[in-house]
Amino acid sequence: MLGVERFGNYEVRQLGPDKYSVALTNGNMGAFITDEEGLKAFKEKYNRQEDTVEISGKKEKKGGAGKAVASAFVPGLGQLIDGRTKDGLVDMGTAAGLSALSSIVGLAGYQNFVKTVEAAAKTGVSKTPVGFYAALAVCALTGIGAVANWIHSIVDGYRGGKKQ
Repeated sequence: MLGVERFGNYEVRQLGPDKYSVALTNGNMGAFITDEEGLKAFKEKYNRQEDTVEISGKKEKKGGAGKAVASAFVPGLGQLIDGRTKDGLVDMGTAAGLSALSSIVGLAGYQNFVKTVEAAAKTGVSKTPVGFYAALAVCALTGIGAVANWIHSIVDGYRGGKKQ
């Protein structure tokens, strides 16, 4: 038996090798502890042997507004809270990777611009800093990608990973 077994309004949990707890789950109070023979007799008495369902104990992934808000602060956090570790880590890694790439390329472009300006001041010849404009373009694209990832993370956190 994995986790919890339900039949009718009863929930059965295994406590030990030959020990089970049976609890009433319809809002009324009632529970008892029995062995395997007592459990079989209880199931036969209530004739519920064929409609037993085993539950693995996994929480259903639902999403929701709280998880969307969490993803708004940190991309992927809502998915982690929802139990979707792989999705959450992918969104977090994407956000971190795009931010790092944008920073590295931006600094390289800035250094290229500074070198071009210094060379123009020394020689009096002004060149267009092509590397600077290329770095600006890459920074803009990574920024657009980061915003798209952020929006995706918020929407996915709200939907709970369900396709609609």
